Amino acid sequence: MPIKIQHWVWIAVALSLIFAIYFIYPYLLWEVVELQKVFNLELSNALKTIHQAPQQAGLSLMLISFLYGIFHAVGPGHGKFILTSYLSLEKTKLPQTLRITLLSALVQGLVAVALVTILVVIFTLSRSYFNVTLKWVERGSFLLMILFGSYWLWQSLRPMLQKNQPKRPLIIRKIQPLSSSNLRLVPIHQHSENCGCGHKHLPSAKEIDNIQDWKSMWLVVLSIGLRPCSGAILVLFLAYTLDLYLWGVASAMMMAVGTALTLSCFACLVLFARNKAIQTSHWYLSVQQSKRLVLALKLLMGLLLIGLGVMLFHSSFIETSTILFKR
Repeated sequence: MPIKIQHWVWIAVALSLIFAIYFIYPYLLWEVVELQKVFNLELSNALKTIHQAPQQAGLSLMLISFLYGIFHAVGPGHGKFILTSYLSLEKTKLPQTLRITLLSALVQGLVAVALVTILVVIFTLSRSYFNVTLKWVERGSFLLMILFGSYWLWQSLRPMLQKNQPKRPLIIRKIQPLSSSNLRLVPIHQHSENCGCGHKHLPSAKEIDNIQDWKSMWLVVLSIGLRPCSGAILVLFLAYTLDLYLWGVASAMMMAVGTALTLSCFACLVLFARNKAIQTSHWYLSVQQSKRLVLALKLLMGLLLIGLGVMLFHSSFIETSTILFKR
């Protein structure tokens, strides 16, 4: 098959998948919601029967928690939007991608455990205090989302701002002649990254890129993970009331592992689509056009992240009936 025809076939397959997902996703989401209701009931039953059959009920609890985490991550959320934006426009490899998804899910589980442990188990505060704290933790994740979008805007606009800065003219203030007795040929040592003098004077280009990658990666991880899983909080509360809190902690962390598996599969799909898009763009866009397109998309996604973060932060102050626990 000729190469051009092969590329058109890939484009047709991608468009067909997009239309299929568009029509199938609402039904899939409805099934996932129904499965979550079943899993919630099974989690409650497994916790209640742990005293009678610890081994069997404990294994069932871990398995149900793992499956709950897998299906809970299928639903829509701001985390997937952040993850898709980051993986689509940043040069990330598979190991770094899996590290991001695993850390995001584990931070989500640890935040749920830390909130319930500190506020309920240690300080025994009321449910209203817990709801207020949970709201502010979620607002923190939205603020980090705004910060991440602002960081992307700065990364996109900085090259243009530096390019437009006027260069300072060279000004010669004084010319002093040197006498022949002061002229000596002495080799001048110029420090650089590989000067070989035994001292490290400057960070290498790779180290600077790694620092920027770590900044972006932790902004992504914290903006996703600071919003705890509602199912983990529910099972932790139920386990605390049944005097089985350690089992609740184990269940919450198994949910995080299941969430990490789904996020990793989702991230691999995004990486595959990005690589195919890059391969296809080589046939239609030059290197400069590709750089400009990535810069424009990064600018657009930064604005979208800021807009979505502001909207979520503002909507968190609106009283709704979605509070986890009420008096």
